[in-house]
Amino acid sequence: MAEGAANMVILAPKDNVGIALRDIAAGSRARTIAGADLEAGEAIPQGHKIALGDIAEGALILRFGVPVGVAKSPISKGRLVHVHNVASRYLNNDEDHYE
Repeated sequence: MAEGAANMVILAPKDNVGIALRDIAAGSRARTIAGADLEAGEAIPQGHKIALGDIAEGALILRFGVPVGVAKSPISKGRLVHVHNVASRYLNNDEDHYE
């Protein structure tokens, strides 16, 4: 990937997560075309969410400006946001999750 090329998208202004457009290696930069820029604290697989800032336990996870989950534990900026640290607002994590 070219230095500075976008590898993340933020779907709505109120979102607290970005979506990886391709795999983002731990320690590399996650960037949008609009200029958002942060360091990935761990590997973020393509299509997965990355925390744009620190997210407190119990905080809503916003994607497209819509709550899609609740943080089960604190999530630091640049970390993967997924079923290990988020309770879904629309699936039963134990029975319905298929990833």
